[in-house]
Amino acid sequence: MYNLEFHHLEQHISKLLNLLEIYKFAIVTNHKKKNDYKQNIHDYIDKEYAALKSVSKHHTSLIHYNYFQFLSEQIEQPIDELTIGNTTKYISDIQQRLFRIHQLLTPLL
Repeated sequence: MYNLEFHHLEQHISKLLNLLEIYKFAIVTNHKKKNDYKQNIHDYIDKEYAALKSVSKHHTSLIHYNYFQFLSEQIEQPIDELTIGNTTKYISDIQQRLFRIHQLLTPLL
């Protein structure tokens, strides 16, 4: 049961990492749908935050808590477009933080 929860968490984190990568690529290429990609990220973060907020904290792990904190910070300070170089660096930093959480899951899967 617990491994299944970790597996689901890993899938959710991977999806968010992919959404961030798509948005970063759209920024670099100045894709016409970059605002749609950014909105997809915000919608996904809102959905994930609501889902984790509704779960009893007694049934979650420290990794879930770290992911929840990450989502909370992203809701408080949503991703916004800066200049091209700064935005890609900013998104890369966000991806690194999320990837560290993802790495904590690897031994548990």
